[in-house]
Amino acid sequence: MKIVLAVDEDKQTIVKRTGQSAYFAIYEDENLIELVPNKHHDGGHHSHTHKHEHHHSHEEHEAHTNSHRKDVQALKDCDIILVQAVGENMKEALESIGLKVKKIRQKHGATAPEVIKNFLNNNI
Repeated sequence: MKIVLAVDEDKQTIVKRTGQSAYFAIYEDENLIELVPNKHHDGGHHSHTHKHEHHHSHEEHEAHTNSHRKDVQALKDCDIILVQAVGENMKEALESIGLKVKKIRQKHGATAPEVIKNFLNNNI
């Protein structure tokens, strides 16, 4: 089973907002097998400024989701992504490539190895 986690620049710390992670860490069992850079990090959402009270049109929503879809294609052979928080567009993009999205909490671990251990031990 391939498990994905959204991590920060240090490649271990779990990021609260999945779409703003620096990397997607891919684990097979307890082993880190790949780090995929998130193209939306720095220059993506950080420079994507708009008021979230503003309601996007259907076309804007689709364009944003499609942008995420392109960014997550490298994760398409994975089975599940463990997330603390995920925006609607990112969630749709992840599910569209077949990833199961499962919510985790801070108590499940602050780093990818901790979260993976808890997940594999059925503590999540």
